Amino acid sequence: MKIRDDNTIAAIATPIGEGAIAVIRVSGAEAIRVSDRVFVGKKKLNDIEANAVQFGKVFDATGRLLDEVLATVFKAPHSYTGEDSVEISCHGGVYVANQILEELLAAGARQADPGEYTKRAFLNGKMDLSQAEAVADLIQARSEKAHWASVGQLEGKLSEYVGLLRSELLRLCALLELELDFSEEGIEVVERANVKKGIDQVQAAVDRMIASYAVGKHYRDGVSVVFAGRPNAGKSSIFNALLKENRAIVSPSPGTTRDYIEEAVVLGGVLFRMIDTAGLHEATELVEAEGVKRAKSKVVESDIVVVVVDAAESLSRADALKALEGLKPVEEVIIAYNKIDLHPDLLPQSIEFSFNGIQGTEVFVSAKTGAGLDLLTTCLMESVADESGVGPMDFRITSRRHCDVCDRVTQSLSRALSSLNSGMTNEFIALDVRQAIDALSEITGEITSEDILDVIFKEFCIGK
Repeated sequence: MKIRDDNTIAAIATPIGEGAIAVIRVSGAEAIRVSDRVFVGKKKLNDIEANAVQFGKVFDATGRLLDEVLATVFKAPHSYTGEDSVEISCHGGVYVANQILEELLAAGARQADPGEYTKRAFLNGKMDLSQAEAVADLIQARSEKAHWASVGQLEGKLSEYVGLLRSELLRLCALLELELDFSEEGIEVVERANVKKGIDQVQAAVDRMIASYAVGKHYRDGVSVVFAGRPNAGKSSIFNALLKENRAIVSPSPGTTRDYIEEAVVLGGVLFRMIDTAGLHEATELVEAEGVKRAKSKVVESDIVVVVVDAAESLSRADALKALEGLKPVEEVIIAYNKIDLHPDLLPQSIEFSFNGIQGTEVFVSAKTGAGLDLLTTCLMESVADESGVGPMDFRITSRRHCDVCDRVTQSLSRALSSLNSGMTNEFIALDVRQAIDALSEITGEITSEDILDVIFKEFCIGK
């Protein structure tokens, strides 16, 4: 696959705004010559060594000084994109960075598309597709776990794992196809039991990848936690206590919260998106009814529901879970019995339960005194720490695309095993194994359509 054109591209690589410096990136066959048309230093950039920095000035078309800058030259293939590249570091003002970019565009460069630098790095063989996707994840990482997952993928841990699986399937496929050449002589090149064993081993490894996505997606996207329950149970109070700020309005009057409020907090290295909602009840007033409707919508979309109950109102598990009837029958649920400070006989504790197909935990807390909030925090963190089935892997699948590919690999291998067990000839088995190999190849980009690349790289920021 080739770059869509051989134009030299340019873009501001740093966030727009005021800062100490801004960096404008130029990449392509004419990157150095284009930069030389606007940069004036002791030497032409084309004449300095690779990986060298030179001080100089940038002028506009009228000869007016725009800024004093530093220009760093990278020569192919030893650059991020694998092409000749120049990075111009100027003072970090919005106007000056844009003016320098405009001069570079007038000098022959084209405005870079979102993610085009990384796309060129992929197309020029500087990284595979999974590593390119990790670049975007690394930029967007907002927690320790998200950073860990993206760095591991950027280092090639996922690529290495996928490569081993592909190699094993290629070996099995080669043996199956080789045996076809000796079919008339009745020579068996590979025992079918060994083929089954090999496919089973690859499938077990793919199963671990799929299992890791349950955790990995939370590392990447965060965990949505919705506080639900009847009015005046203390949802907003617990919400504020976990955030350690008075974000939601708290009042003794029921129905204070009319709309949902969302804030982020990092717990145990994982980003949690906390969502406070209106109380779930039969509302008659129009605005209040809309708030209840939105609260129910957030419950359905959530990863974890924290049902907040006034400890004085009811200690019945069934009553507490009535708030979720018809909304979220089998999901991660925490029942938080609040206001235990008003009941000396109730102590902070957490109890796991299973009720009508719902697995969850009951926690006794006081938003007012803070009692039991550490237990609630622990429950939230443990809810995304279950890595059963993942096994000894030093990476986690974080992309829905990768998980979908693994599902397709599973389907192909399942068909191969079915053909094997039913005694079909090797060409049918080999065909399904080949399809599994092709699917795995999509993760690293060895087989990838232009449409998939467009979808992936349009999610990047301009300049990366």
